[in-house]
Amino acid sequence: MTENTSNKHPEKISKKNKGGHNRPSPEEIGEIRRQRQEKKKLREKLIAEGRDVDDPSGKPLYIKREMLEVSHEKFLSIEKGLRLRFMTYNLLAQTLIRRSMFPDNGPILKWTNRSKPLFQEVKNYNCDIMCMQEMDYTNYDNFWKPKLSDLGYHSRFNRSGTKSHGVAIFYRDSLFTFIDICRIDYDSERTGAISPRTITQNVGLIVGLSLKSDPDKVILFGTTHLFWHPFGTYERTRQTYIALAKCREFQNRIRILHPKVNKIWKFFAGDFNSQPYDSPYLSITSKPVQYNSRCKTVISCSTSFQFSSLRGGGVAHEEEKGGNVEKYGENQPKDPVPDTFIPTADQLELVEEMQKLHNSLPVRAISMYSVGYKLVDPVNAGIDNDRNEPFFSNWAHTWRGLLDYIFLVKEWNGNDNCKDIDQLEQFETDNDLVLEKLLKMPHPKDMDKGLPRQHQYPSDHLCMIAQISLKLL
Repeated sequence: MTENTSNKHPEKISKKNKGGHNRPSPEEIGEIRRQRQEKKKLREKLIAEGRDVDDPSGKPLYIKREMLEVSHEKFLSIEKGLRLRFMTYNLLAQTLIRRSMFPDNGPILKWTNRSKPLFQEVKNYNCDIMCMQEMDYTNYDNFWKPKLSDLGYHSRFNRSGTKSHGVAIFYRDSLFTFIDICRIDYDSERTGAISPRTITQNVGLIVGLSLKSDPDKVILFGTTHLFWHPFGTYERTRQTYIALAKCREFQNRIRILHPKVNKIWKFFAGDFNSQPYDSPYLSITSKPVQYNSRCKTVISCSTSFQFSSLRGGGVAHEEEKGGNVEKYGENQPKDPVPDTFIPTADQLELVEEMQKLHNSLPVRAISMYSVGYKLVDPVNAGIDNDRNEPFFSNWAHTWRGLLDYIFLVKEWNGNDNCKDIDQLEQFETDNDLVLEKLLKMPHPKDMDKGLPRQHQYPSDHLCMIAQISLKLL
């Protein structure tokens, strides 16, 4: 009698489905699942390392930088604290990209190629609050908002009218409760006797966030992208006044509407289109400000430039990135940073009025990198400035320099001389926080051609990050 072996090991026999094809056995299914899991783990590992999983060469999607620990002689004692990581990042709006401004940057200029490293970079740095500038509204709505929402972030966005790009703030929902918002339109804000020089379509945004772990404590976090124009120094200086004034006004509103709040920290980060020796930066960090030397020459010269009456109505933002600097009239200045400039009486009065305006505001800003970067990377701190700031955050085809900052904003009594760089330990004691880490900025020797670059950096700006611990008791 022939032995029937068909049911001896039924679990090992691949059965046929209705189409006559063999169905995999449980062991085969388990092996398929194991291989898939291995591939998934490898993919996640490569992504975590910043690798391009779709590139056979295994090159990095972007250059991942180190968070450098700030050394302390004496740490501020914190019994109860909250560790937070803040980012600012000018993403390079896709609508502003022109081949004439990025002549040899290659395929990275396409959104399909840039979006992947941008997202992975933002994701891997794992910040709690992220301020982003030059974010295209369509990309905010279709890309950033849903993808970062999946990671646990809520967000707010602001732009001028129908301008193609604006600014956004993303915050971790598990840590913060949104309580209020302040949108800033620089063109519509009045500043005493000083009028806007031109329509700029620049905006700012501040969100009020209470701590879920301690709802009576609030963080106000603002972001902005100031006027880009080479001759826009005077208008940028006006805009920095507005940013700080609105921050103070917003704080007062929070205190009225939320009387139980007993502590407020204020931060402001973004692309200020100003270097550490220019009047927009000095007006908010070095109080009482006194315009002199190069600073006075540049702001005075900027008052002599006559902007076109046709600017605005959608025109201004098309000129960004230096794409169409106005050139008309023989009397227009040719160099925004001249060696010398002799202002007229009217121009000198404008500069003096701006100085008075800033000194009348009982608020000042302190740059996190100015306070701590010399302690973590002294070779790259204060190369071209006396504020201990890094050398650059923007490395483009024709220009390189520092434009981006993370500021703490605080009260100023109008009398204290705050011209010197704030010392670390005093800064921490005065503001109930510890500055723990700063993201390393590349050195000039590490750079080559203008950004963005495939497998290097996906924007013409570099993100900046500060990690702090807030003292809650």
